[in-house]
Amino acid sequence: MTFPIPSRGGLRTGGGAPIGSILAVVLAVVLAFGAGDAVAAGKREAGGSAKAARAVAEFWTPSRMKRAKPVEQLLRRHGVDPAAGGKQRARGLARAQVLSAPAGATASSSFDPVADPTAPGARVHGVVFFQFLFGLARCSGTSVEAPNRSVVVTAAHCAHGGIFDIWFDRRWAFVPGYRAGQRPFGIFPARWLGTTREWRRSGSPNADVAIAVVGRNERGQRLAPAVGSVGIAWKRSPDQVFDVHGYPAEQPFNGRLQRSCAGTPYLGHDPLSFVFPGPLNVGVSCDVTAGASGGGWTTADGRLNSVTSYGYEDDRATAFGPYFGAEVARLYRRAARVR
Repeated sequence: MTFPIPSRGGLRTGGGAPIGSILAVVLAVVLAFGAGDAVAAGKREAGGSAKAARAVAEFWTPSRMKRAKPVEQLLRRHGVDPAAGGKQRARGLARAQVLSAPAGATASSSFDPVADPTAPGARVHGVVFFQFLFGLARCSGTSVEAPNRSVVVTAAHCAHGGIFDIWFDRRWAFVPGYRAGQRPFGIFPARWLGTTREWRRSGSPNADVAIAVVGRNERGQRLAPAVGSVGIAWKRSPDQVFDVHGYPAEQPFNGRLQRSCAGTPYLGHDPLSFVFPGPLNVGVSCDVTAGASGGGWTTADGRLNSVTSYGYEDDRATAFGPYFGAEVARLYRRAARVR
């Protein structure tokens, strides 16, 4: 997941590239890596052929899926800190408030395993895979209701390089209901990728939202008919109770199981959120790690209302996600029109 985590000393990147971000190195990375098998992104319509879809499905074998690592983890292993910009801005910034659960709340900060990720309600969540210069990368995502029945919502840092106009679109695919290398509902290759405009402009973690329009799986099925979908909501009060979903892949987790923090209430805004453009983000109690970035936060009425973005090294029980406001609504409507 993505974690800008200012630990009074530094941001923790849990599973998505956060703040300021993504990688200054990404520019060099993509130029060196090339755009092969690129997905239509932003303004361009997708042209994913059945042949291209089969090629992506054949590439993501159980072995490759198991080997995939959170993109932030891959970068750190090569001496790249995706949160460097955020650390500089966070230096000297005191936590303006102590985030704590409301009185009487029974928040679950434990990222508990989901018994059956193929069950209705669970199979809408899955793993996002893509190929990166430093290795095979992964995040989390959720199938969302849309007229084209093919929309996946995730974190922006799982699709785009922020201030660098670079798309992580090589062999980008969604595997719903994933479990230990298995793809029970097949694999859905991306046909189109988009992010909030503010993410592409500034890399602000407040705008860390991306949407993919995926093609049919190997069986010729569209995403929503195959696994279902959840509704999406925006412009709501942040003061809600969320179920946090995702596939954490960094210690103490291994990315093989879907996990969730059930019934975790809103704690407040991260003071760091005031430093960046975009609506103030949302904090909840959930012990997420890298790999869970992009995992959906659903509300009591079953609607997606945020995704995992980042956390802090000195506060591993708290996770932050972007507020779904007008810009997320615009992005969704644009993706929903892609055919």
